[in-house]
Amino acid sequence: MMTNSKSDSVTVADVARAAEVSKSTAARVLGNRGSASPAARNKVLAAAERLGYYPNALARAMSEGRAHTIGAVIPDISSPFFSSVVRGLTDRIREAGLEVLIINTDNDAEIEAHSLEMLATKRVDGLVLAPVIPHGSGMARLLAQRGLPIVLFDRRSEGLQDLPLVALNHEHAAQLATQHLIDLGHRRIAVATQVPSWVGRLLDPAQPAERPSAQRLRGYLSALHQADIPIDMRLIINTPYDHMGAADAVMHGLAGLDATALIATDSVVTHGAFLALQRLGIGMPDELSFVGFDDQDWTTLVSPQITVLTQPLRGLGVAAADLLSRRIAQPDEPQADVLLHGELLIRQSTRRV
Repeated sequence: MMTNSKSDSVTVADVARAAEVSKSTAARVLGNRGSASPAARNKVLAAAERLGYYPNALARAMSEGRAHTIGAVIPDISSPFFSSVVRGLTDRIREAGLEVLIINTDNDAEIEAHSLEMLATKRVDGLVLAPVIPHGSGMARLLAQRGLPIVLFDRRSEGLQDLPLVALNHEHAAQLATQHLIDLGHRRIAVATQVPSWVGRLLDPAQPAERPSAQRLRGYLSALHQADIPIDMRLIINTPYDHMGAADAVMHGLAGLDATALIATDSVVTHGAFLALQRLGIGMPDELSFVGFDDQDWTTLVSPQITVLTQPLRGLGVAAADLLSRRIAQPDEPQADVLLHGELLIRQSTRRV
């Protein structure tokens, strides 16, 4: 076979184009599954040899008799965050001619346990799991102990500390957003979050913070501490994970405060906080600078456009697929966590004091 120093970068789509067949046909031939005509098979194999293609580690790990399928168990498929990440995951997995079974748990521990058991009976070759928090699934621990490769995504939960994780570096992301406001001269920076009661624990770096919201609050606190800005508990606004509830909480929390800036720590709270500012008639950025989380479509359709901390959504899905591939191909090798950095998109909702 011809060799190609860039064979790792040759995808199923590249082979399909070279062979002048559909991507699904190329995937079936290269994955040695399903049907394809002898002529199509010959064209695909010839193109693969010509390009120097060989399946990635995940595909090589899939021996005959296995499911050629992985499971993705997530809490909310309707969330733009999770749907975008799953798109990156499925695109990467399908490059190996494999498929993904997607389960939505509604962040319910019983649904998660039942779903994991069902996927295990189908003999999936591995799992990507965004676990129910705060308590990890006993079923996930059991399956991991029995040798099923599992990669955690976005968050950890109790009892699953030994499993590798793919996530945003939540603490760094919140530090980045807070530091942006500090650099603009703000000192009275409010934050809308779901975990204000954890502040005392989060001030101690030795204490674990497993939930993304807790890690983001720790990043906010860390940025203030490094800038010698005193922590004012009145500026930490407790919000539910519901955009209307978050709007009410922010409206109530901002009353009587002399805050010059506000940070929302996730996409749902960002939506709610924006609604609250509109209801209160607070002008952005003249009266208050605002930084949201996640680059949602609406954030560029409003006036002013919202400064946001964006996550590499597709990149997170690809990283989860790649880490799971290594877990499947090398089950006895320890795998380190993969943390990706977010990016601050500076728009019109923030300004210098």
